Amino acid sequence: MIYNVRVVKPAQTDIHDIHIYITYDLQNPTAAERRISLIDEKILSLETMPTRYPLVSDEYLASKGVRLVAAKTHLVFFVAREQPLKRVFVLRVLYCRRDWARILRHDIAQLD
Repeated sequence: MIYNVRVVKPAQTDIHDIHIYITYDLQNPTAAERRISLIDEKILSLETMPTRYPLVSDEYLASKGVRLVAAKTHLVFFVAREQPLKRVFVLRVLYCRRDWARILRHDIAQLD
């Protein structure tokens, strides 16, 4: 079954910021293109069987159904919904060493 994948605004901003950072701050546009392509590939993979990826280790976020898939040093955070339609919402794309649990808790609180 195919899921409709939607990248929400904060995740879109994250992807843009990653591209800008690698291109201009690290001065490596080739690496930026490769990383964005990998992130896009991981996001597209969520169209089929998104629940094959694990829930996050944070208990509160896991209880909300937040899962992750790694794209090298970046993590794609998402939730998969079965009802009313099969949908995936990509919430954030964050560098693995950031305090992603705090960031996501804040984002989830905004949704509640």
